[in-house]
Amino acid sequence: MKKQILFIHGGSCYEKMEDLYEYLRTKPINLNKDKKWTELLNINLGENYEVISPTMPIKHNADYEAWKIWFERYVEFIEKEVILIGHSLGGTFVLKYLSENSFSKRISQLHLIAPAVFDDGLTSEKLLTFSFDITKINIISDICSDIHLWASKDDDCVSFENSERVKENLPSIEFHVFEDKKHFNDPTFPELLEVIKKK
Repeated sequence: MKKQILFIHGGSCYEKMEDLYEYLRTKPINLNKDKKWTELLNINLGENYEVISPTMPIKHNADYEAWKIWFERYVEFIEKEVILIGHSLGGTFVLKYLSENSFSKRISQLHLIAPAVFDDGLTSEKLLTFSFDITKINIISDICSDIHLWASKDDDCVSFENSERVKENLPSIEFHVFEDKKHFNDPTFPELLEVIKKK
């Protein structure tokens, strides 16, 4: 039986529609863009894993309630001992959801990759409906066997301080710190693959 991985991608929240429009006007377009590790996860992990990667609603103007509804539709199809991965706003979503809701499945590994937990002023993006009480995340350790936090000090999207705050409130987490991974948008992420396969 294949090991299931449920991967929740990132997204953006904007307080004003004009901020979203400006993002859409100015975001560089790259027609020859290499695929990111997130798109190659099923290939790189091999046939022993089943990667479930739902496209979350309204990615560029995300709303927590819409993501929650869609996420719960997928939970119906996952087995116990799932590996759950949240990248960027996906990590924020996972932290908020697991700290505010009962989750019927045991999580064998939880990977939080550069999650945002407070509005740090780096961009016009805000947490808005994804805001939550970070002091409540310690209950997550009750349903997760193994929790990993991945952050890079040169992240240009979510400041490193966000991950430090997660670590403060979830001390049992294994903290993987890098100097040069930015926001983990590279084509490869071998360190993550190694931890998943090793466990």
